[in-house]
Amino acid sequence: MLEKYYAKVKGIVHKCRKNYYLHLWEKEDWDQEGMICLYELLDSHPELVEKEKKLYVYFKTKFRNRILDTVRKQESQKRRLDRMAYEEVGEISHRLPEGGLWLDDYYAFHDLLDTYRRKLPQNKQETYERLWADERFKGRKSLLRELKVVFKGW
Repeated sequence: MLEKYYAKVKGIVHKCRKNYYLHLWEKEDWDQEGMICLYELLDSHPELVEKEKKLYVYFKTKFRNRILDTVRKQESQKRRLDRMAYEEVGEISHRLPEGGLWLDDYYAFHDLLDTYRRKLPQNKQETYERLWADERFKGRKSLLRELKVVFKGW
């Protein structure tokens, strides 16, 4: 029975998914949260089963408020440590706060990368460029392992 009513309000869930970003949430997570929200709503207001227009309004309000609470929690300063720690910096670099390396470390870092790139044979230089463009290719992991060895002493 819940699936029947969820099919009616699923559009609200997917519109919210387009409007708000929740870290590590996929489509299935949004659907699950929508179903939980709908269950709680119908549990506390069973009369909404008969009043379809009211169901849409109540669900939209309840679901959006629930998502906004989750977004606030995600973005709050004191909860930054709750975020997952296993992300690669290349994937989240656009969200890192400004500052980063000190100027001398920045130049040393790029000098080390340039030296490494110049020592590579031509065919590996192309894969190196593809790595920095965040492309997926065969040999990516081995190149990352090589770079890890290069940076080990740094």
